[in-house]
Amino acid sequence: MEQKENNEELLRIIGKKIREIRQNKNMKIIDLANKTDLSVSLISQVERGIISPSMDSLIKIATAIEVPISTLFLNEDSYEEESSPLPMRPKDIPSPTTQSNHFILTPVELHDQSPVVRKKERKRLSPAKGINFQLLNPNLNGPIEFIYNEYEPNVSTKFYTHPGSECGLILSGELIVQINDDIYHLNEGDSITFNSTDRHLKKNVSSKKCCCVWANVPPWF
Repeated sequence: MEQKENNEELLRIIGKKIREIRQNKNMKIIDLANKTDLSVSLISQVERGIISPSMDSLIKIATAIEVPISTLFLNEDSYEEESSPLPMRPKDIPSPTTQSNHFILTPVELHDQSPVVRKKERKRLSPAKGINFQLLNPNLNGPIEFIYNEYEPNVSTKFYTHPGSECGLILSGELIVQINDDIYHLNEGDSITFNSTDRHLKKNVSSKKCCCVWANVPPWF
């Protein structure tokens, strides 16, 4: 029951944020639909928190309204509350950027937070059914994003891209990572590193849950 309530709250936060940003840009739903190739009905339901959008849809929406995808998960009304889904980068803290293909890395800023994240204190994000991400950083005010991933049996992301590079380590189970046309079958103990700008997807085709840790530079969520 608690997990269901958390998911419903996350959907409400995402929908409210999309609507606020869209309206602040004087953009109608039909305009957003045209920019994303998503239906007006789908966007309307997302904004009302009725349906859970896929990560692919969220990427399209964030790109169309010109904000980092992390912005869609930020509940500004409860930024310091334990219930906030993810402690995202405040608006006055610049994101790590690139210049001449080299990262300009920002220092870690804890803002009086503990450097330790206890297991029960991890912030959670479910980008798709059967996929659970848990943030291992205290926040995203730094040069790296560290995430614990869980993929239920027979689930898959869609192809997506984002700035930077990433690496992952399989803790248990199996995971297939496809990068462009190359397919890699990873087992417990295997790791992988690649450029996030390449089209990639991750899927668990086994009958057991896959648990892994992932790092992204710069932070993407």
